[in-house]
Amino acid sequence: MTDIINSQRDPSNILIVDDIPANLELLFEMLQDSHYKIRAAISGELALQAVRNDPPDLILLDINMPEMDGYEVCRRLKEDDKLKDIPVIFLSALSEPMDKVKAFGVGGVDYITKPFQYEEVRARVETHLTLKAARELLNKKNLFLEYTFSRFVSPKVVETMKQRPISEFLQMERREVTVIFADLRGFTTMANELAPEDIQETLNSFLEVMVAGIEEAGGMIDKFLGDGFMALFGAPFRQEDHARRAVEACISIQQAHLRWIGQRSAEGRPSCPLGIGVATGVTVVGAYGTRNRMEYSVLGNVVNLASRLCAAAEGGEILTIAETVNKTRIPALEVGKSNAELSFALSTKGELSFKNIPTPVEVFSISKK
Repeated sequence: MTDIINSQRDPSNILIVDDIPANLELLFEMLQDSHYKIRAAISGELALQAVRNDPPDLILLDINMPEMDGYEVCRRLKEDDKLKDIPVIFLSALSEPMDKVKAFGVGGVDYITKPFQYEEVRARVETHLTLKAARELLNKKNLFLEYTFSRFVSPKVVETMKQRPISEFLQMERREVTVIFADLRGFTTMANELAPEDIQETLNSFLEVMVAGIEEAGGMIDKFLGDGFMALFGAPFRQEDHARRAVEACISIQQAHLRWIGQRSAEGRPSCPLGIGVATGVTVVGAYGTRNRMEYSVLGNVVNLASRLCAAAEGGEILTIAETVNKTRIPALEVGKSNAELSFALSTKGELSFKNIPTPVEVFSISKK
């Protein structure tokens, strides 16, 4: 996918259409030292065939030609979805305003009157090739963003991301984020007794609820992990309140999950409780991978810690750390106290040791008040 962004352009391909050989020769001379790939067609019909066989980057199109004039050639090009975006510059001895209005009306992007002026032809050709290249780069950027993010964030977020420079997402940078891990308790054991179709249906149903909750809070689903997922707050967009958003999302999806369990139980369908771990800290965030496959994610100790918290959480429980609690702008010293300002209930579980975490970490359990 990085080829879409980083590919180098080949020499621009220009098609000149004119039924007068002298005009073709003159235009060839004007453009030959600009490293363009130049072709010629001496009629409208031959021009259409040439464009369909090998679409050029730009067309210089004469208006007055026998059998099919330039207006009709341009009109037919614009009717073809595969060819309509090729810029057409009209060439003509006609200089009346209505001639130019008609040219623009059928889809032309520019109009050059004869006799040709060397500097004018070169400048207009270069301008429209540059504009076309810019449009293509924008389209490729949007394709990259949609490919990378559309499965994990809401369409509204993707549309907003399109307005930002692609370097903002490709470059790895240090940033504080909040990471969530969540997975179903006992699903692997339960899955041994289910048909493959029931496993798929259960996971799809579960993830539909989870994705909706994360997106509603402004987060991003980083990846699906079998019977669980990893989510981010504070990336790809910076969010000053990422910790608060993440905690509220955890409470919301835990409540939604309980409703999901109730509905599944009423329908006689399988379900499992949910454990969640959430941690805040400095990470390295951005796109990484190989030339042909890249992934947008975060790297750092906080990712491992959130995963360990998730593994330690019981069904229906949300575990977090002091850093996350503090970043919700609730002082850690209020743990265990009744305080109207707390948006959630908080209790300490003491210091716990986790694999690959060098020192014990004080862990808190959070829930809706």
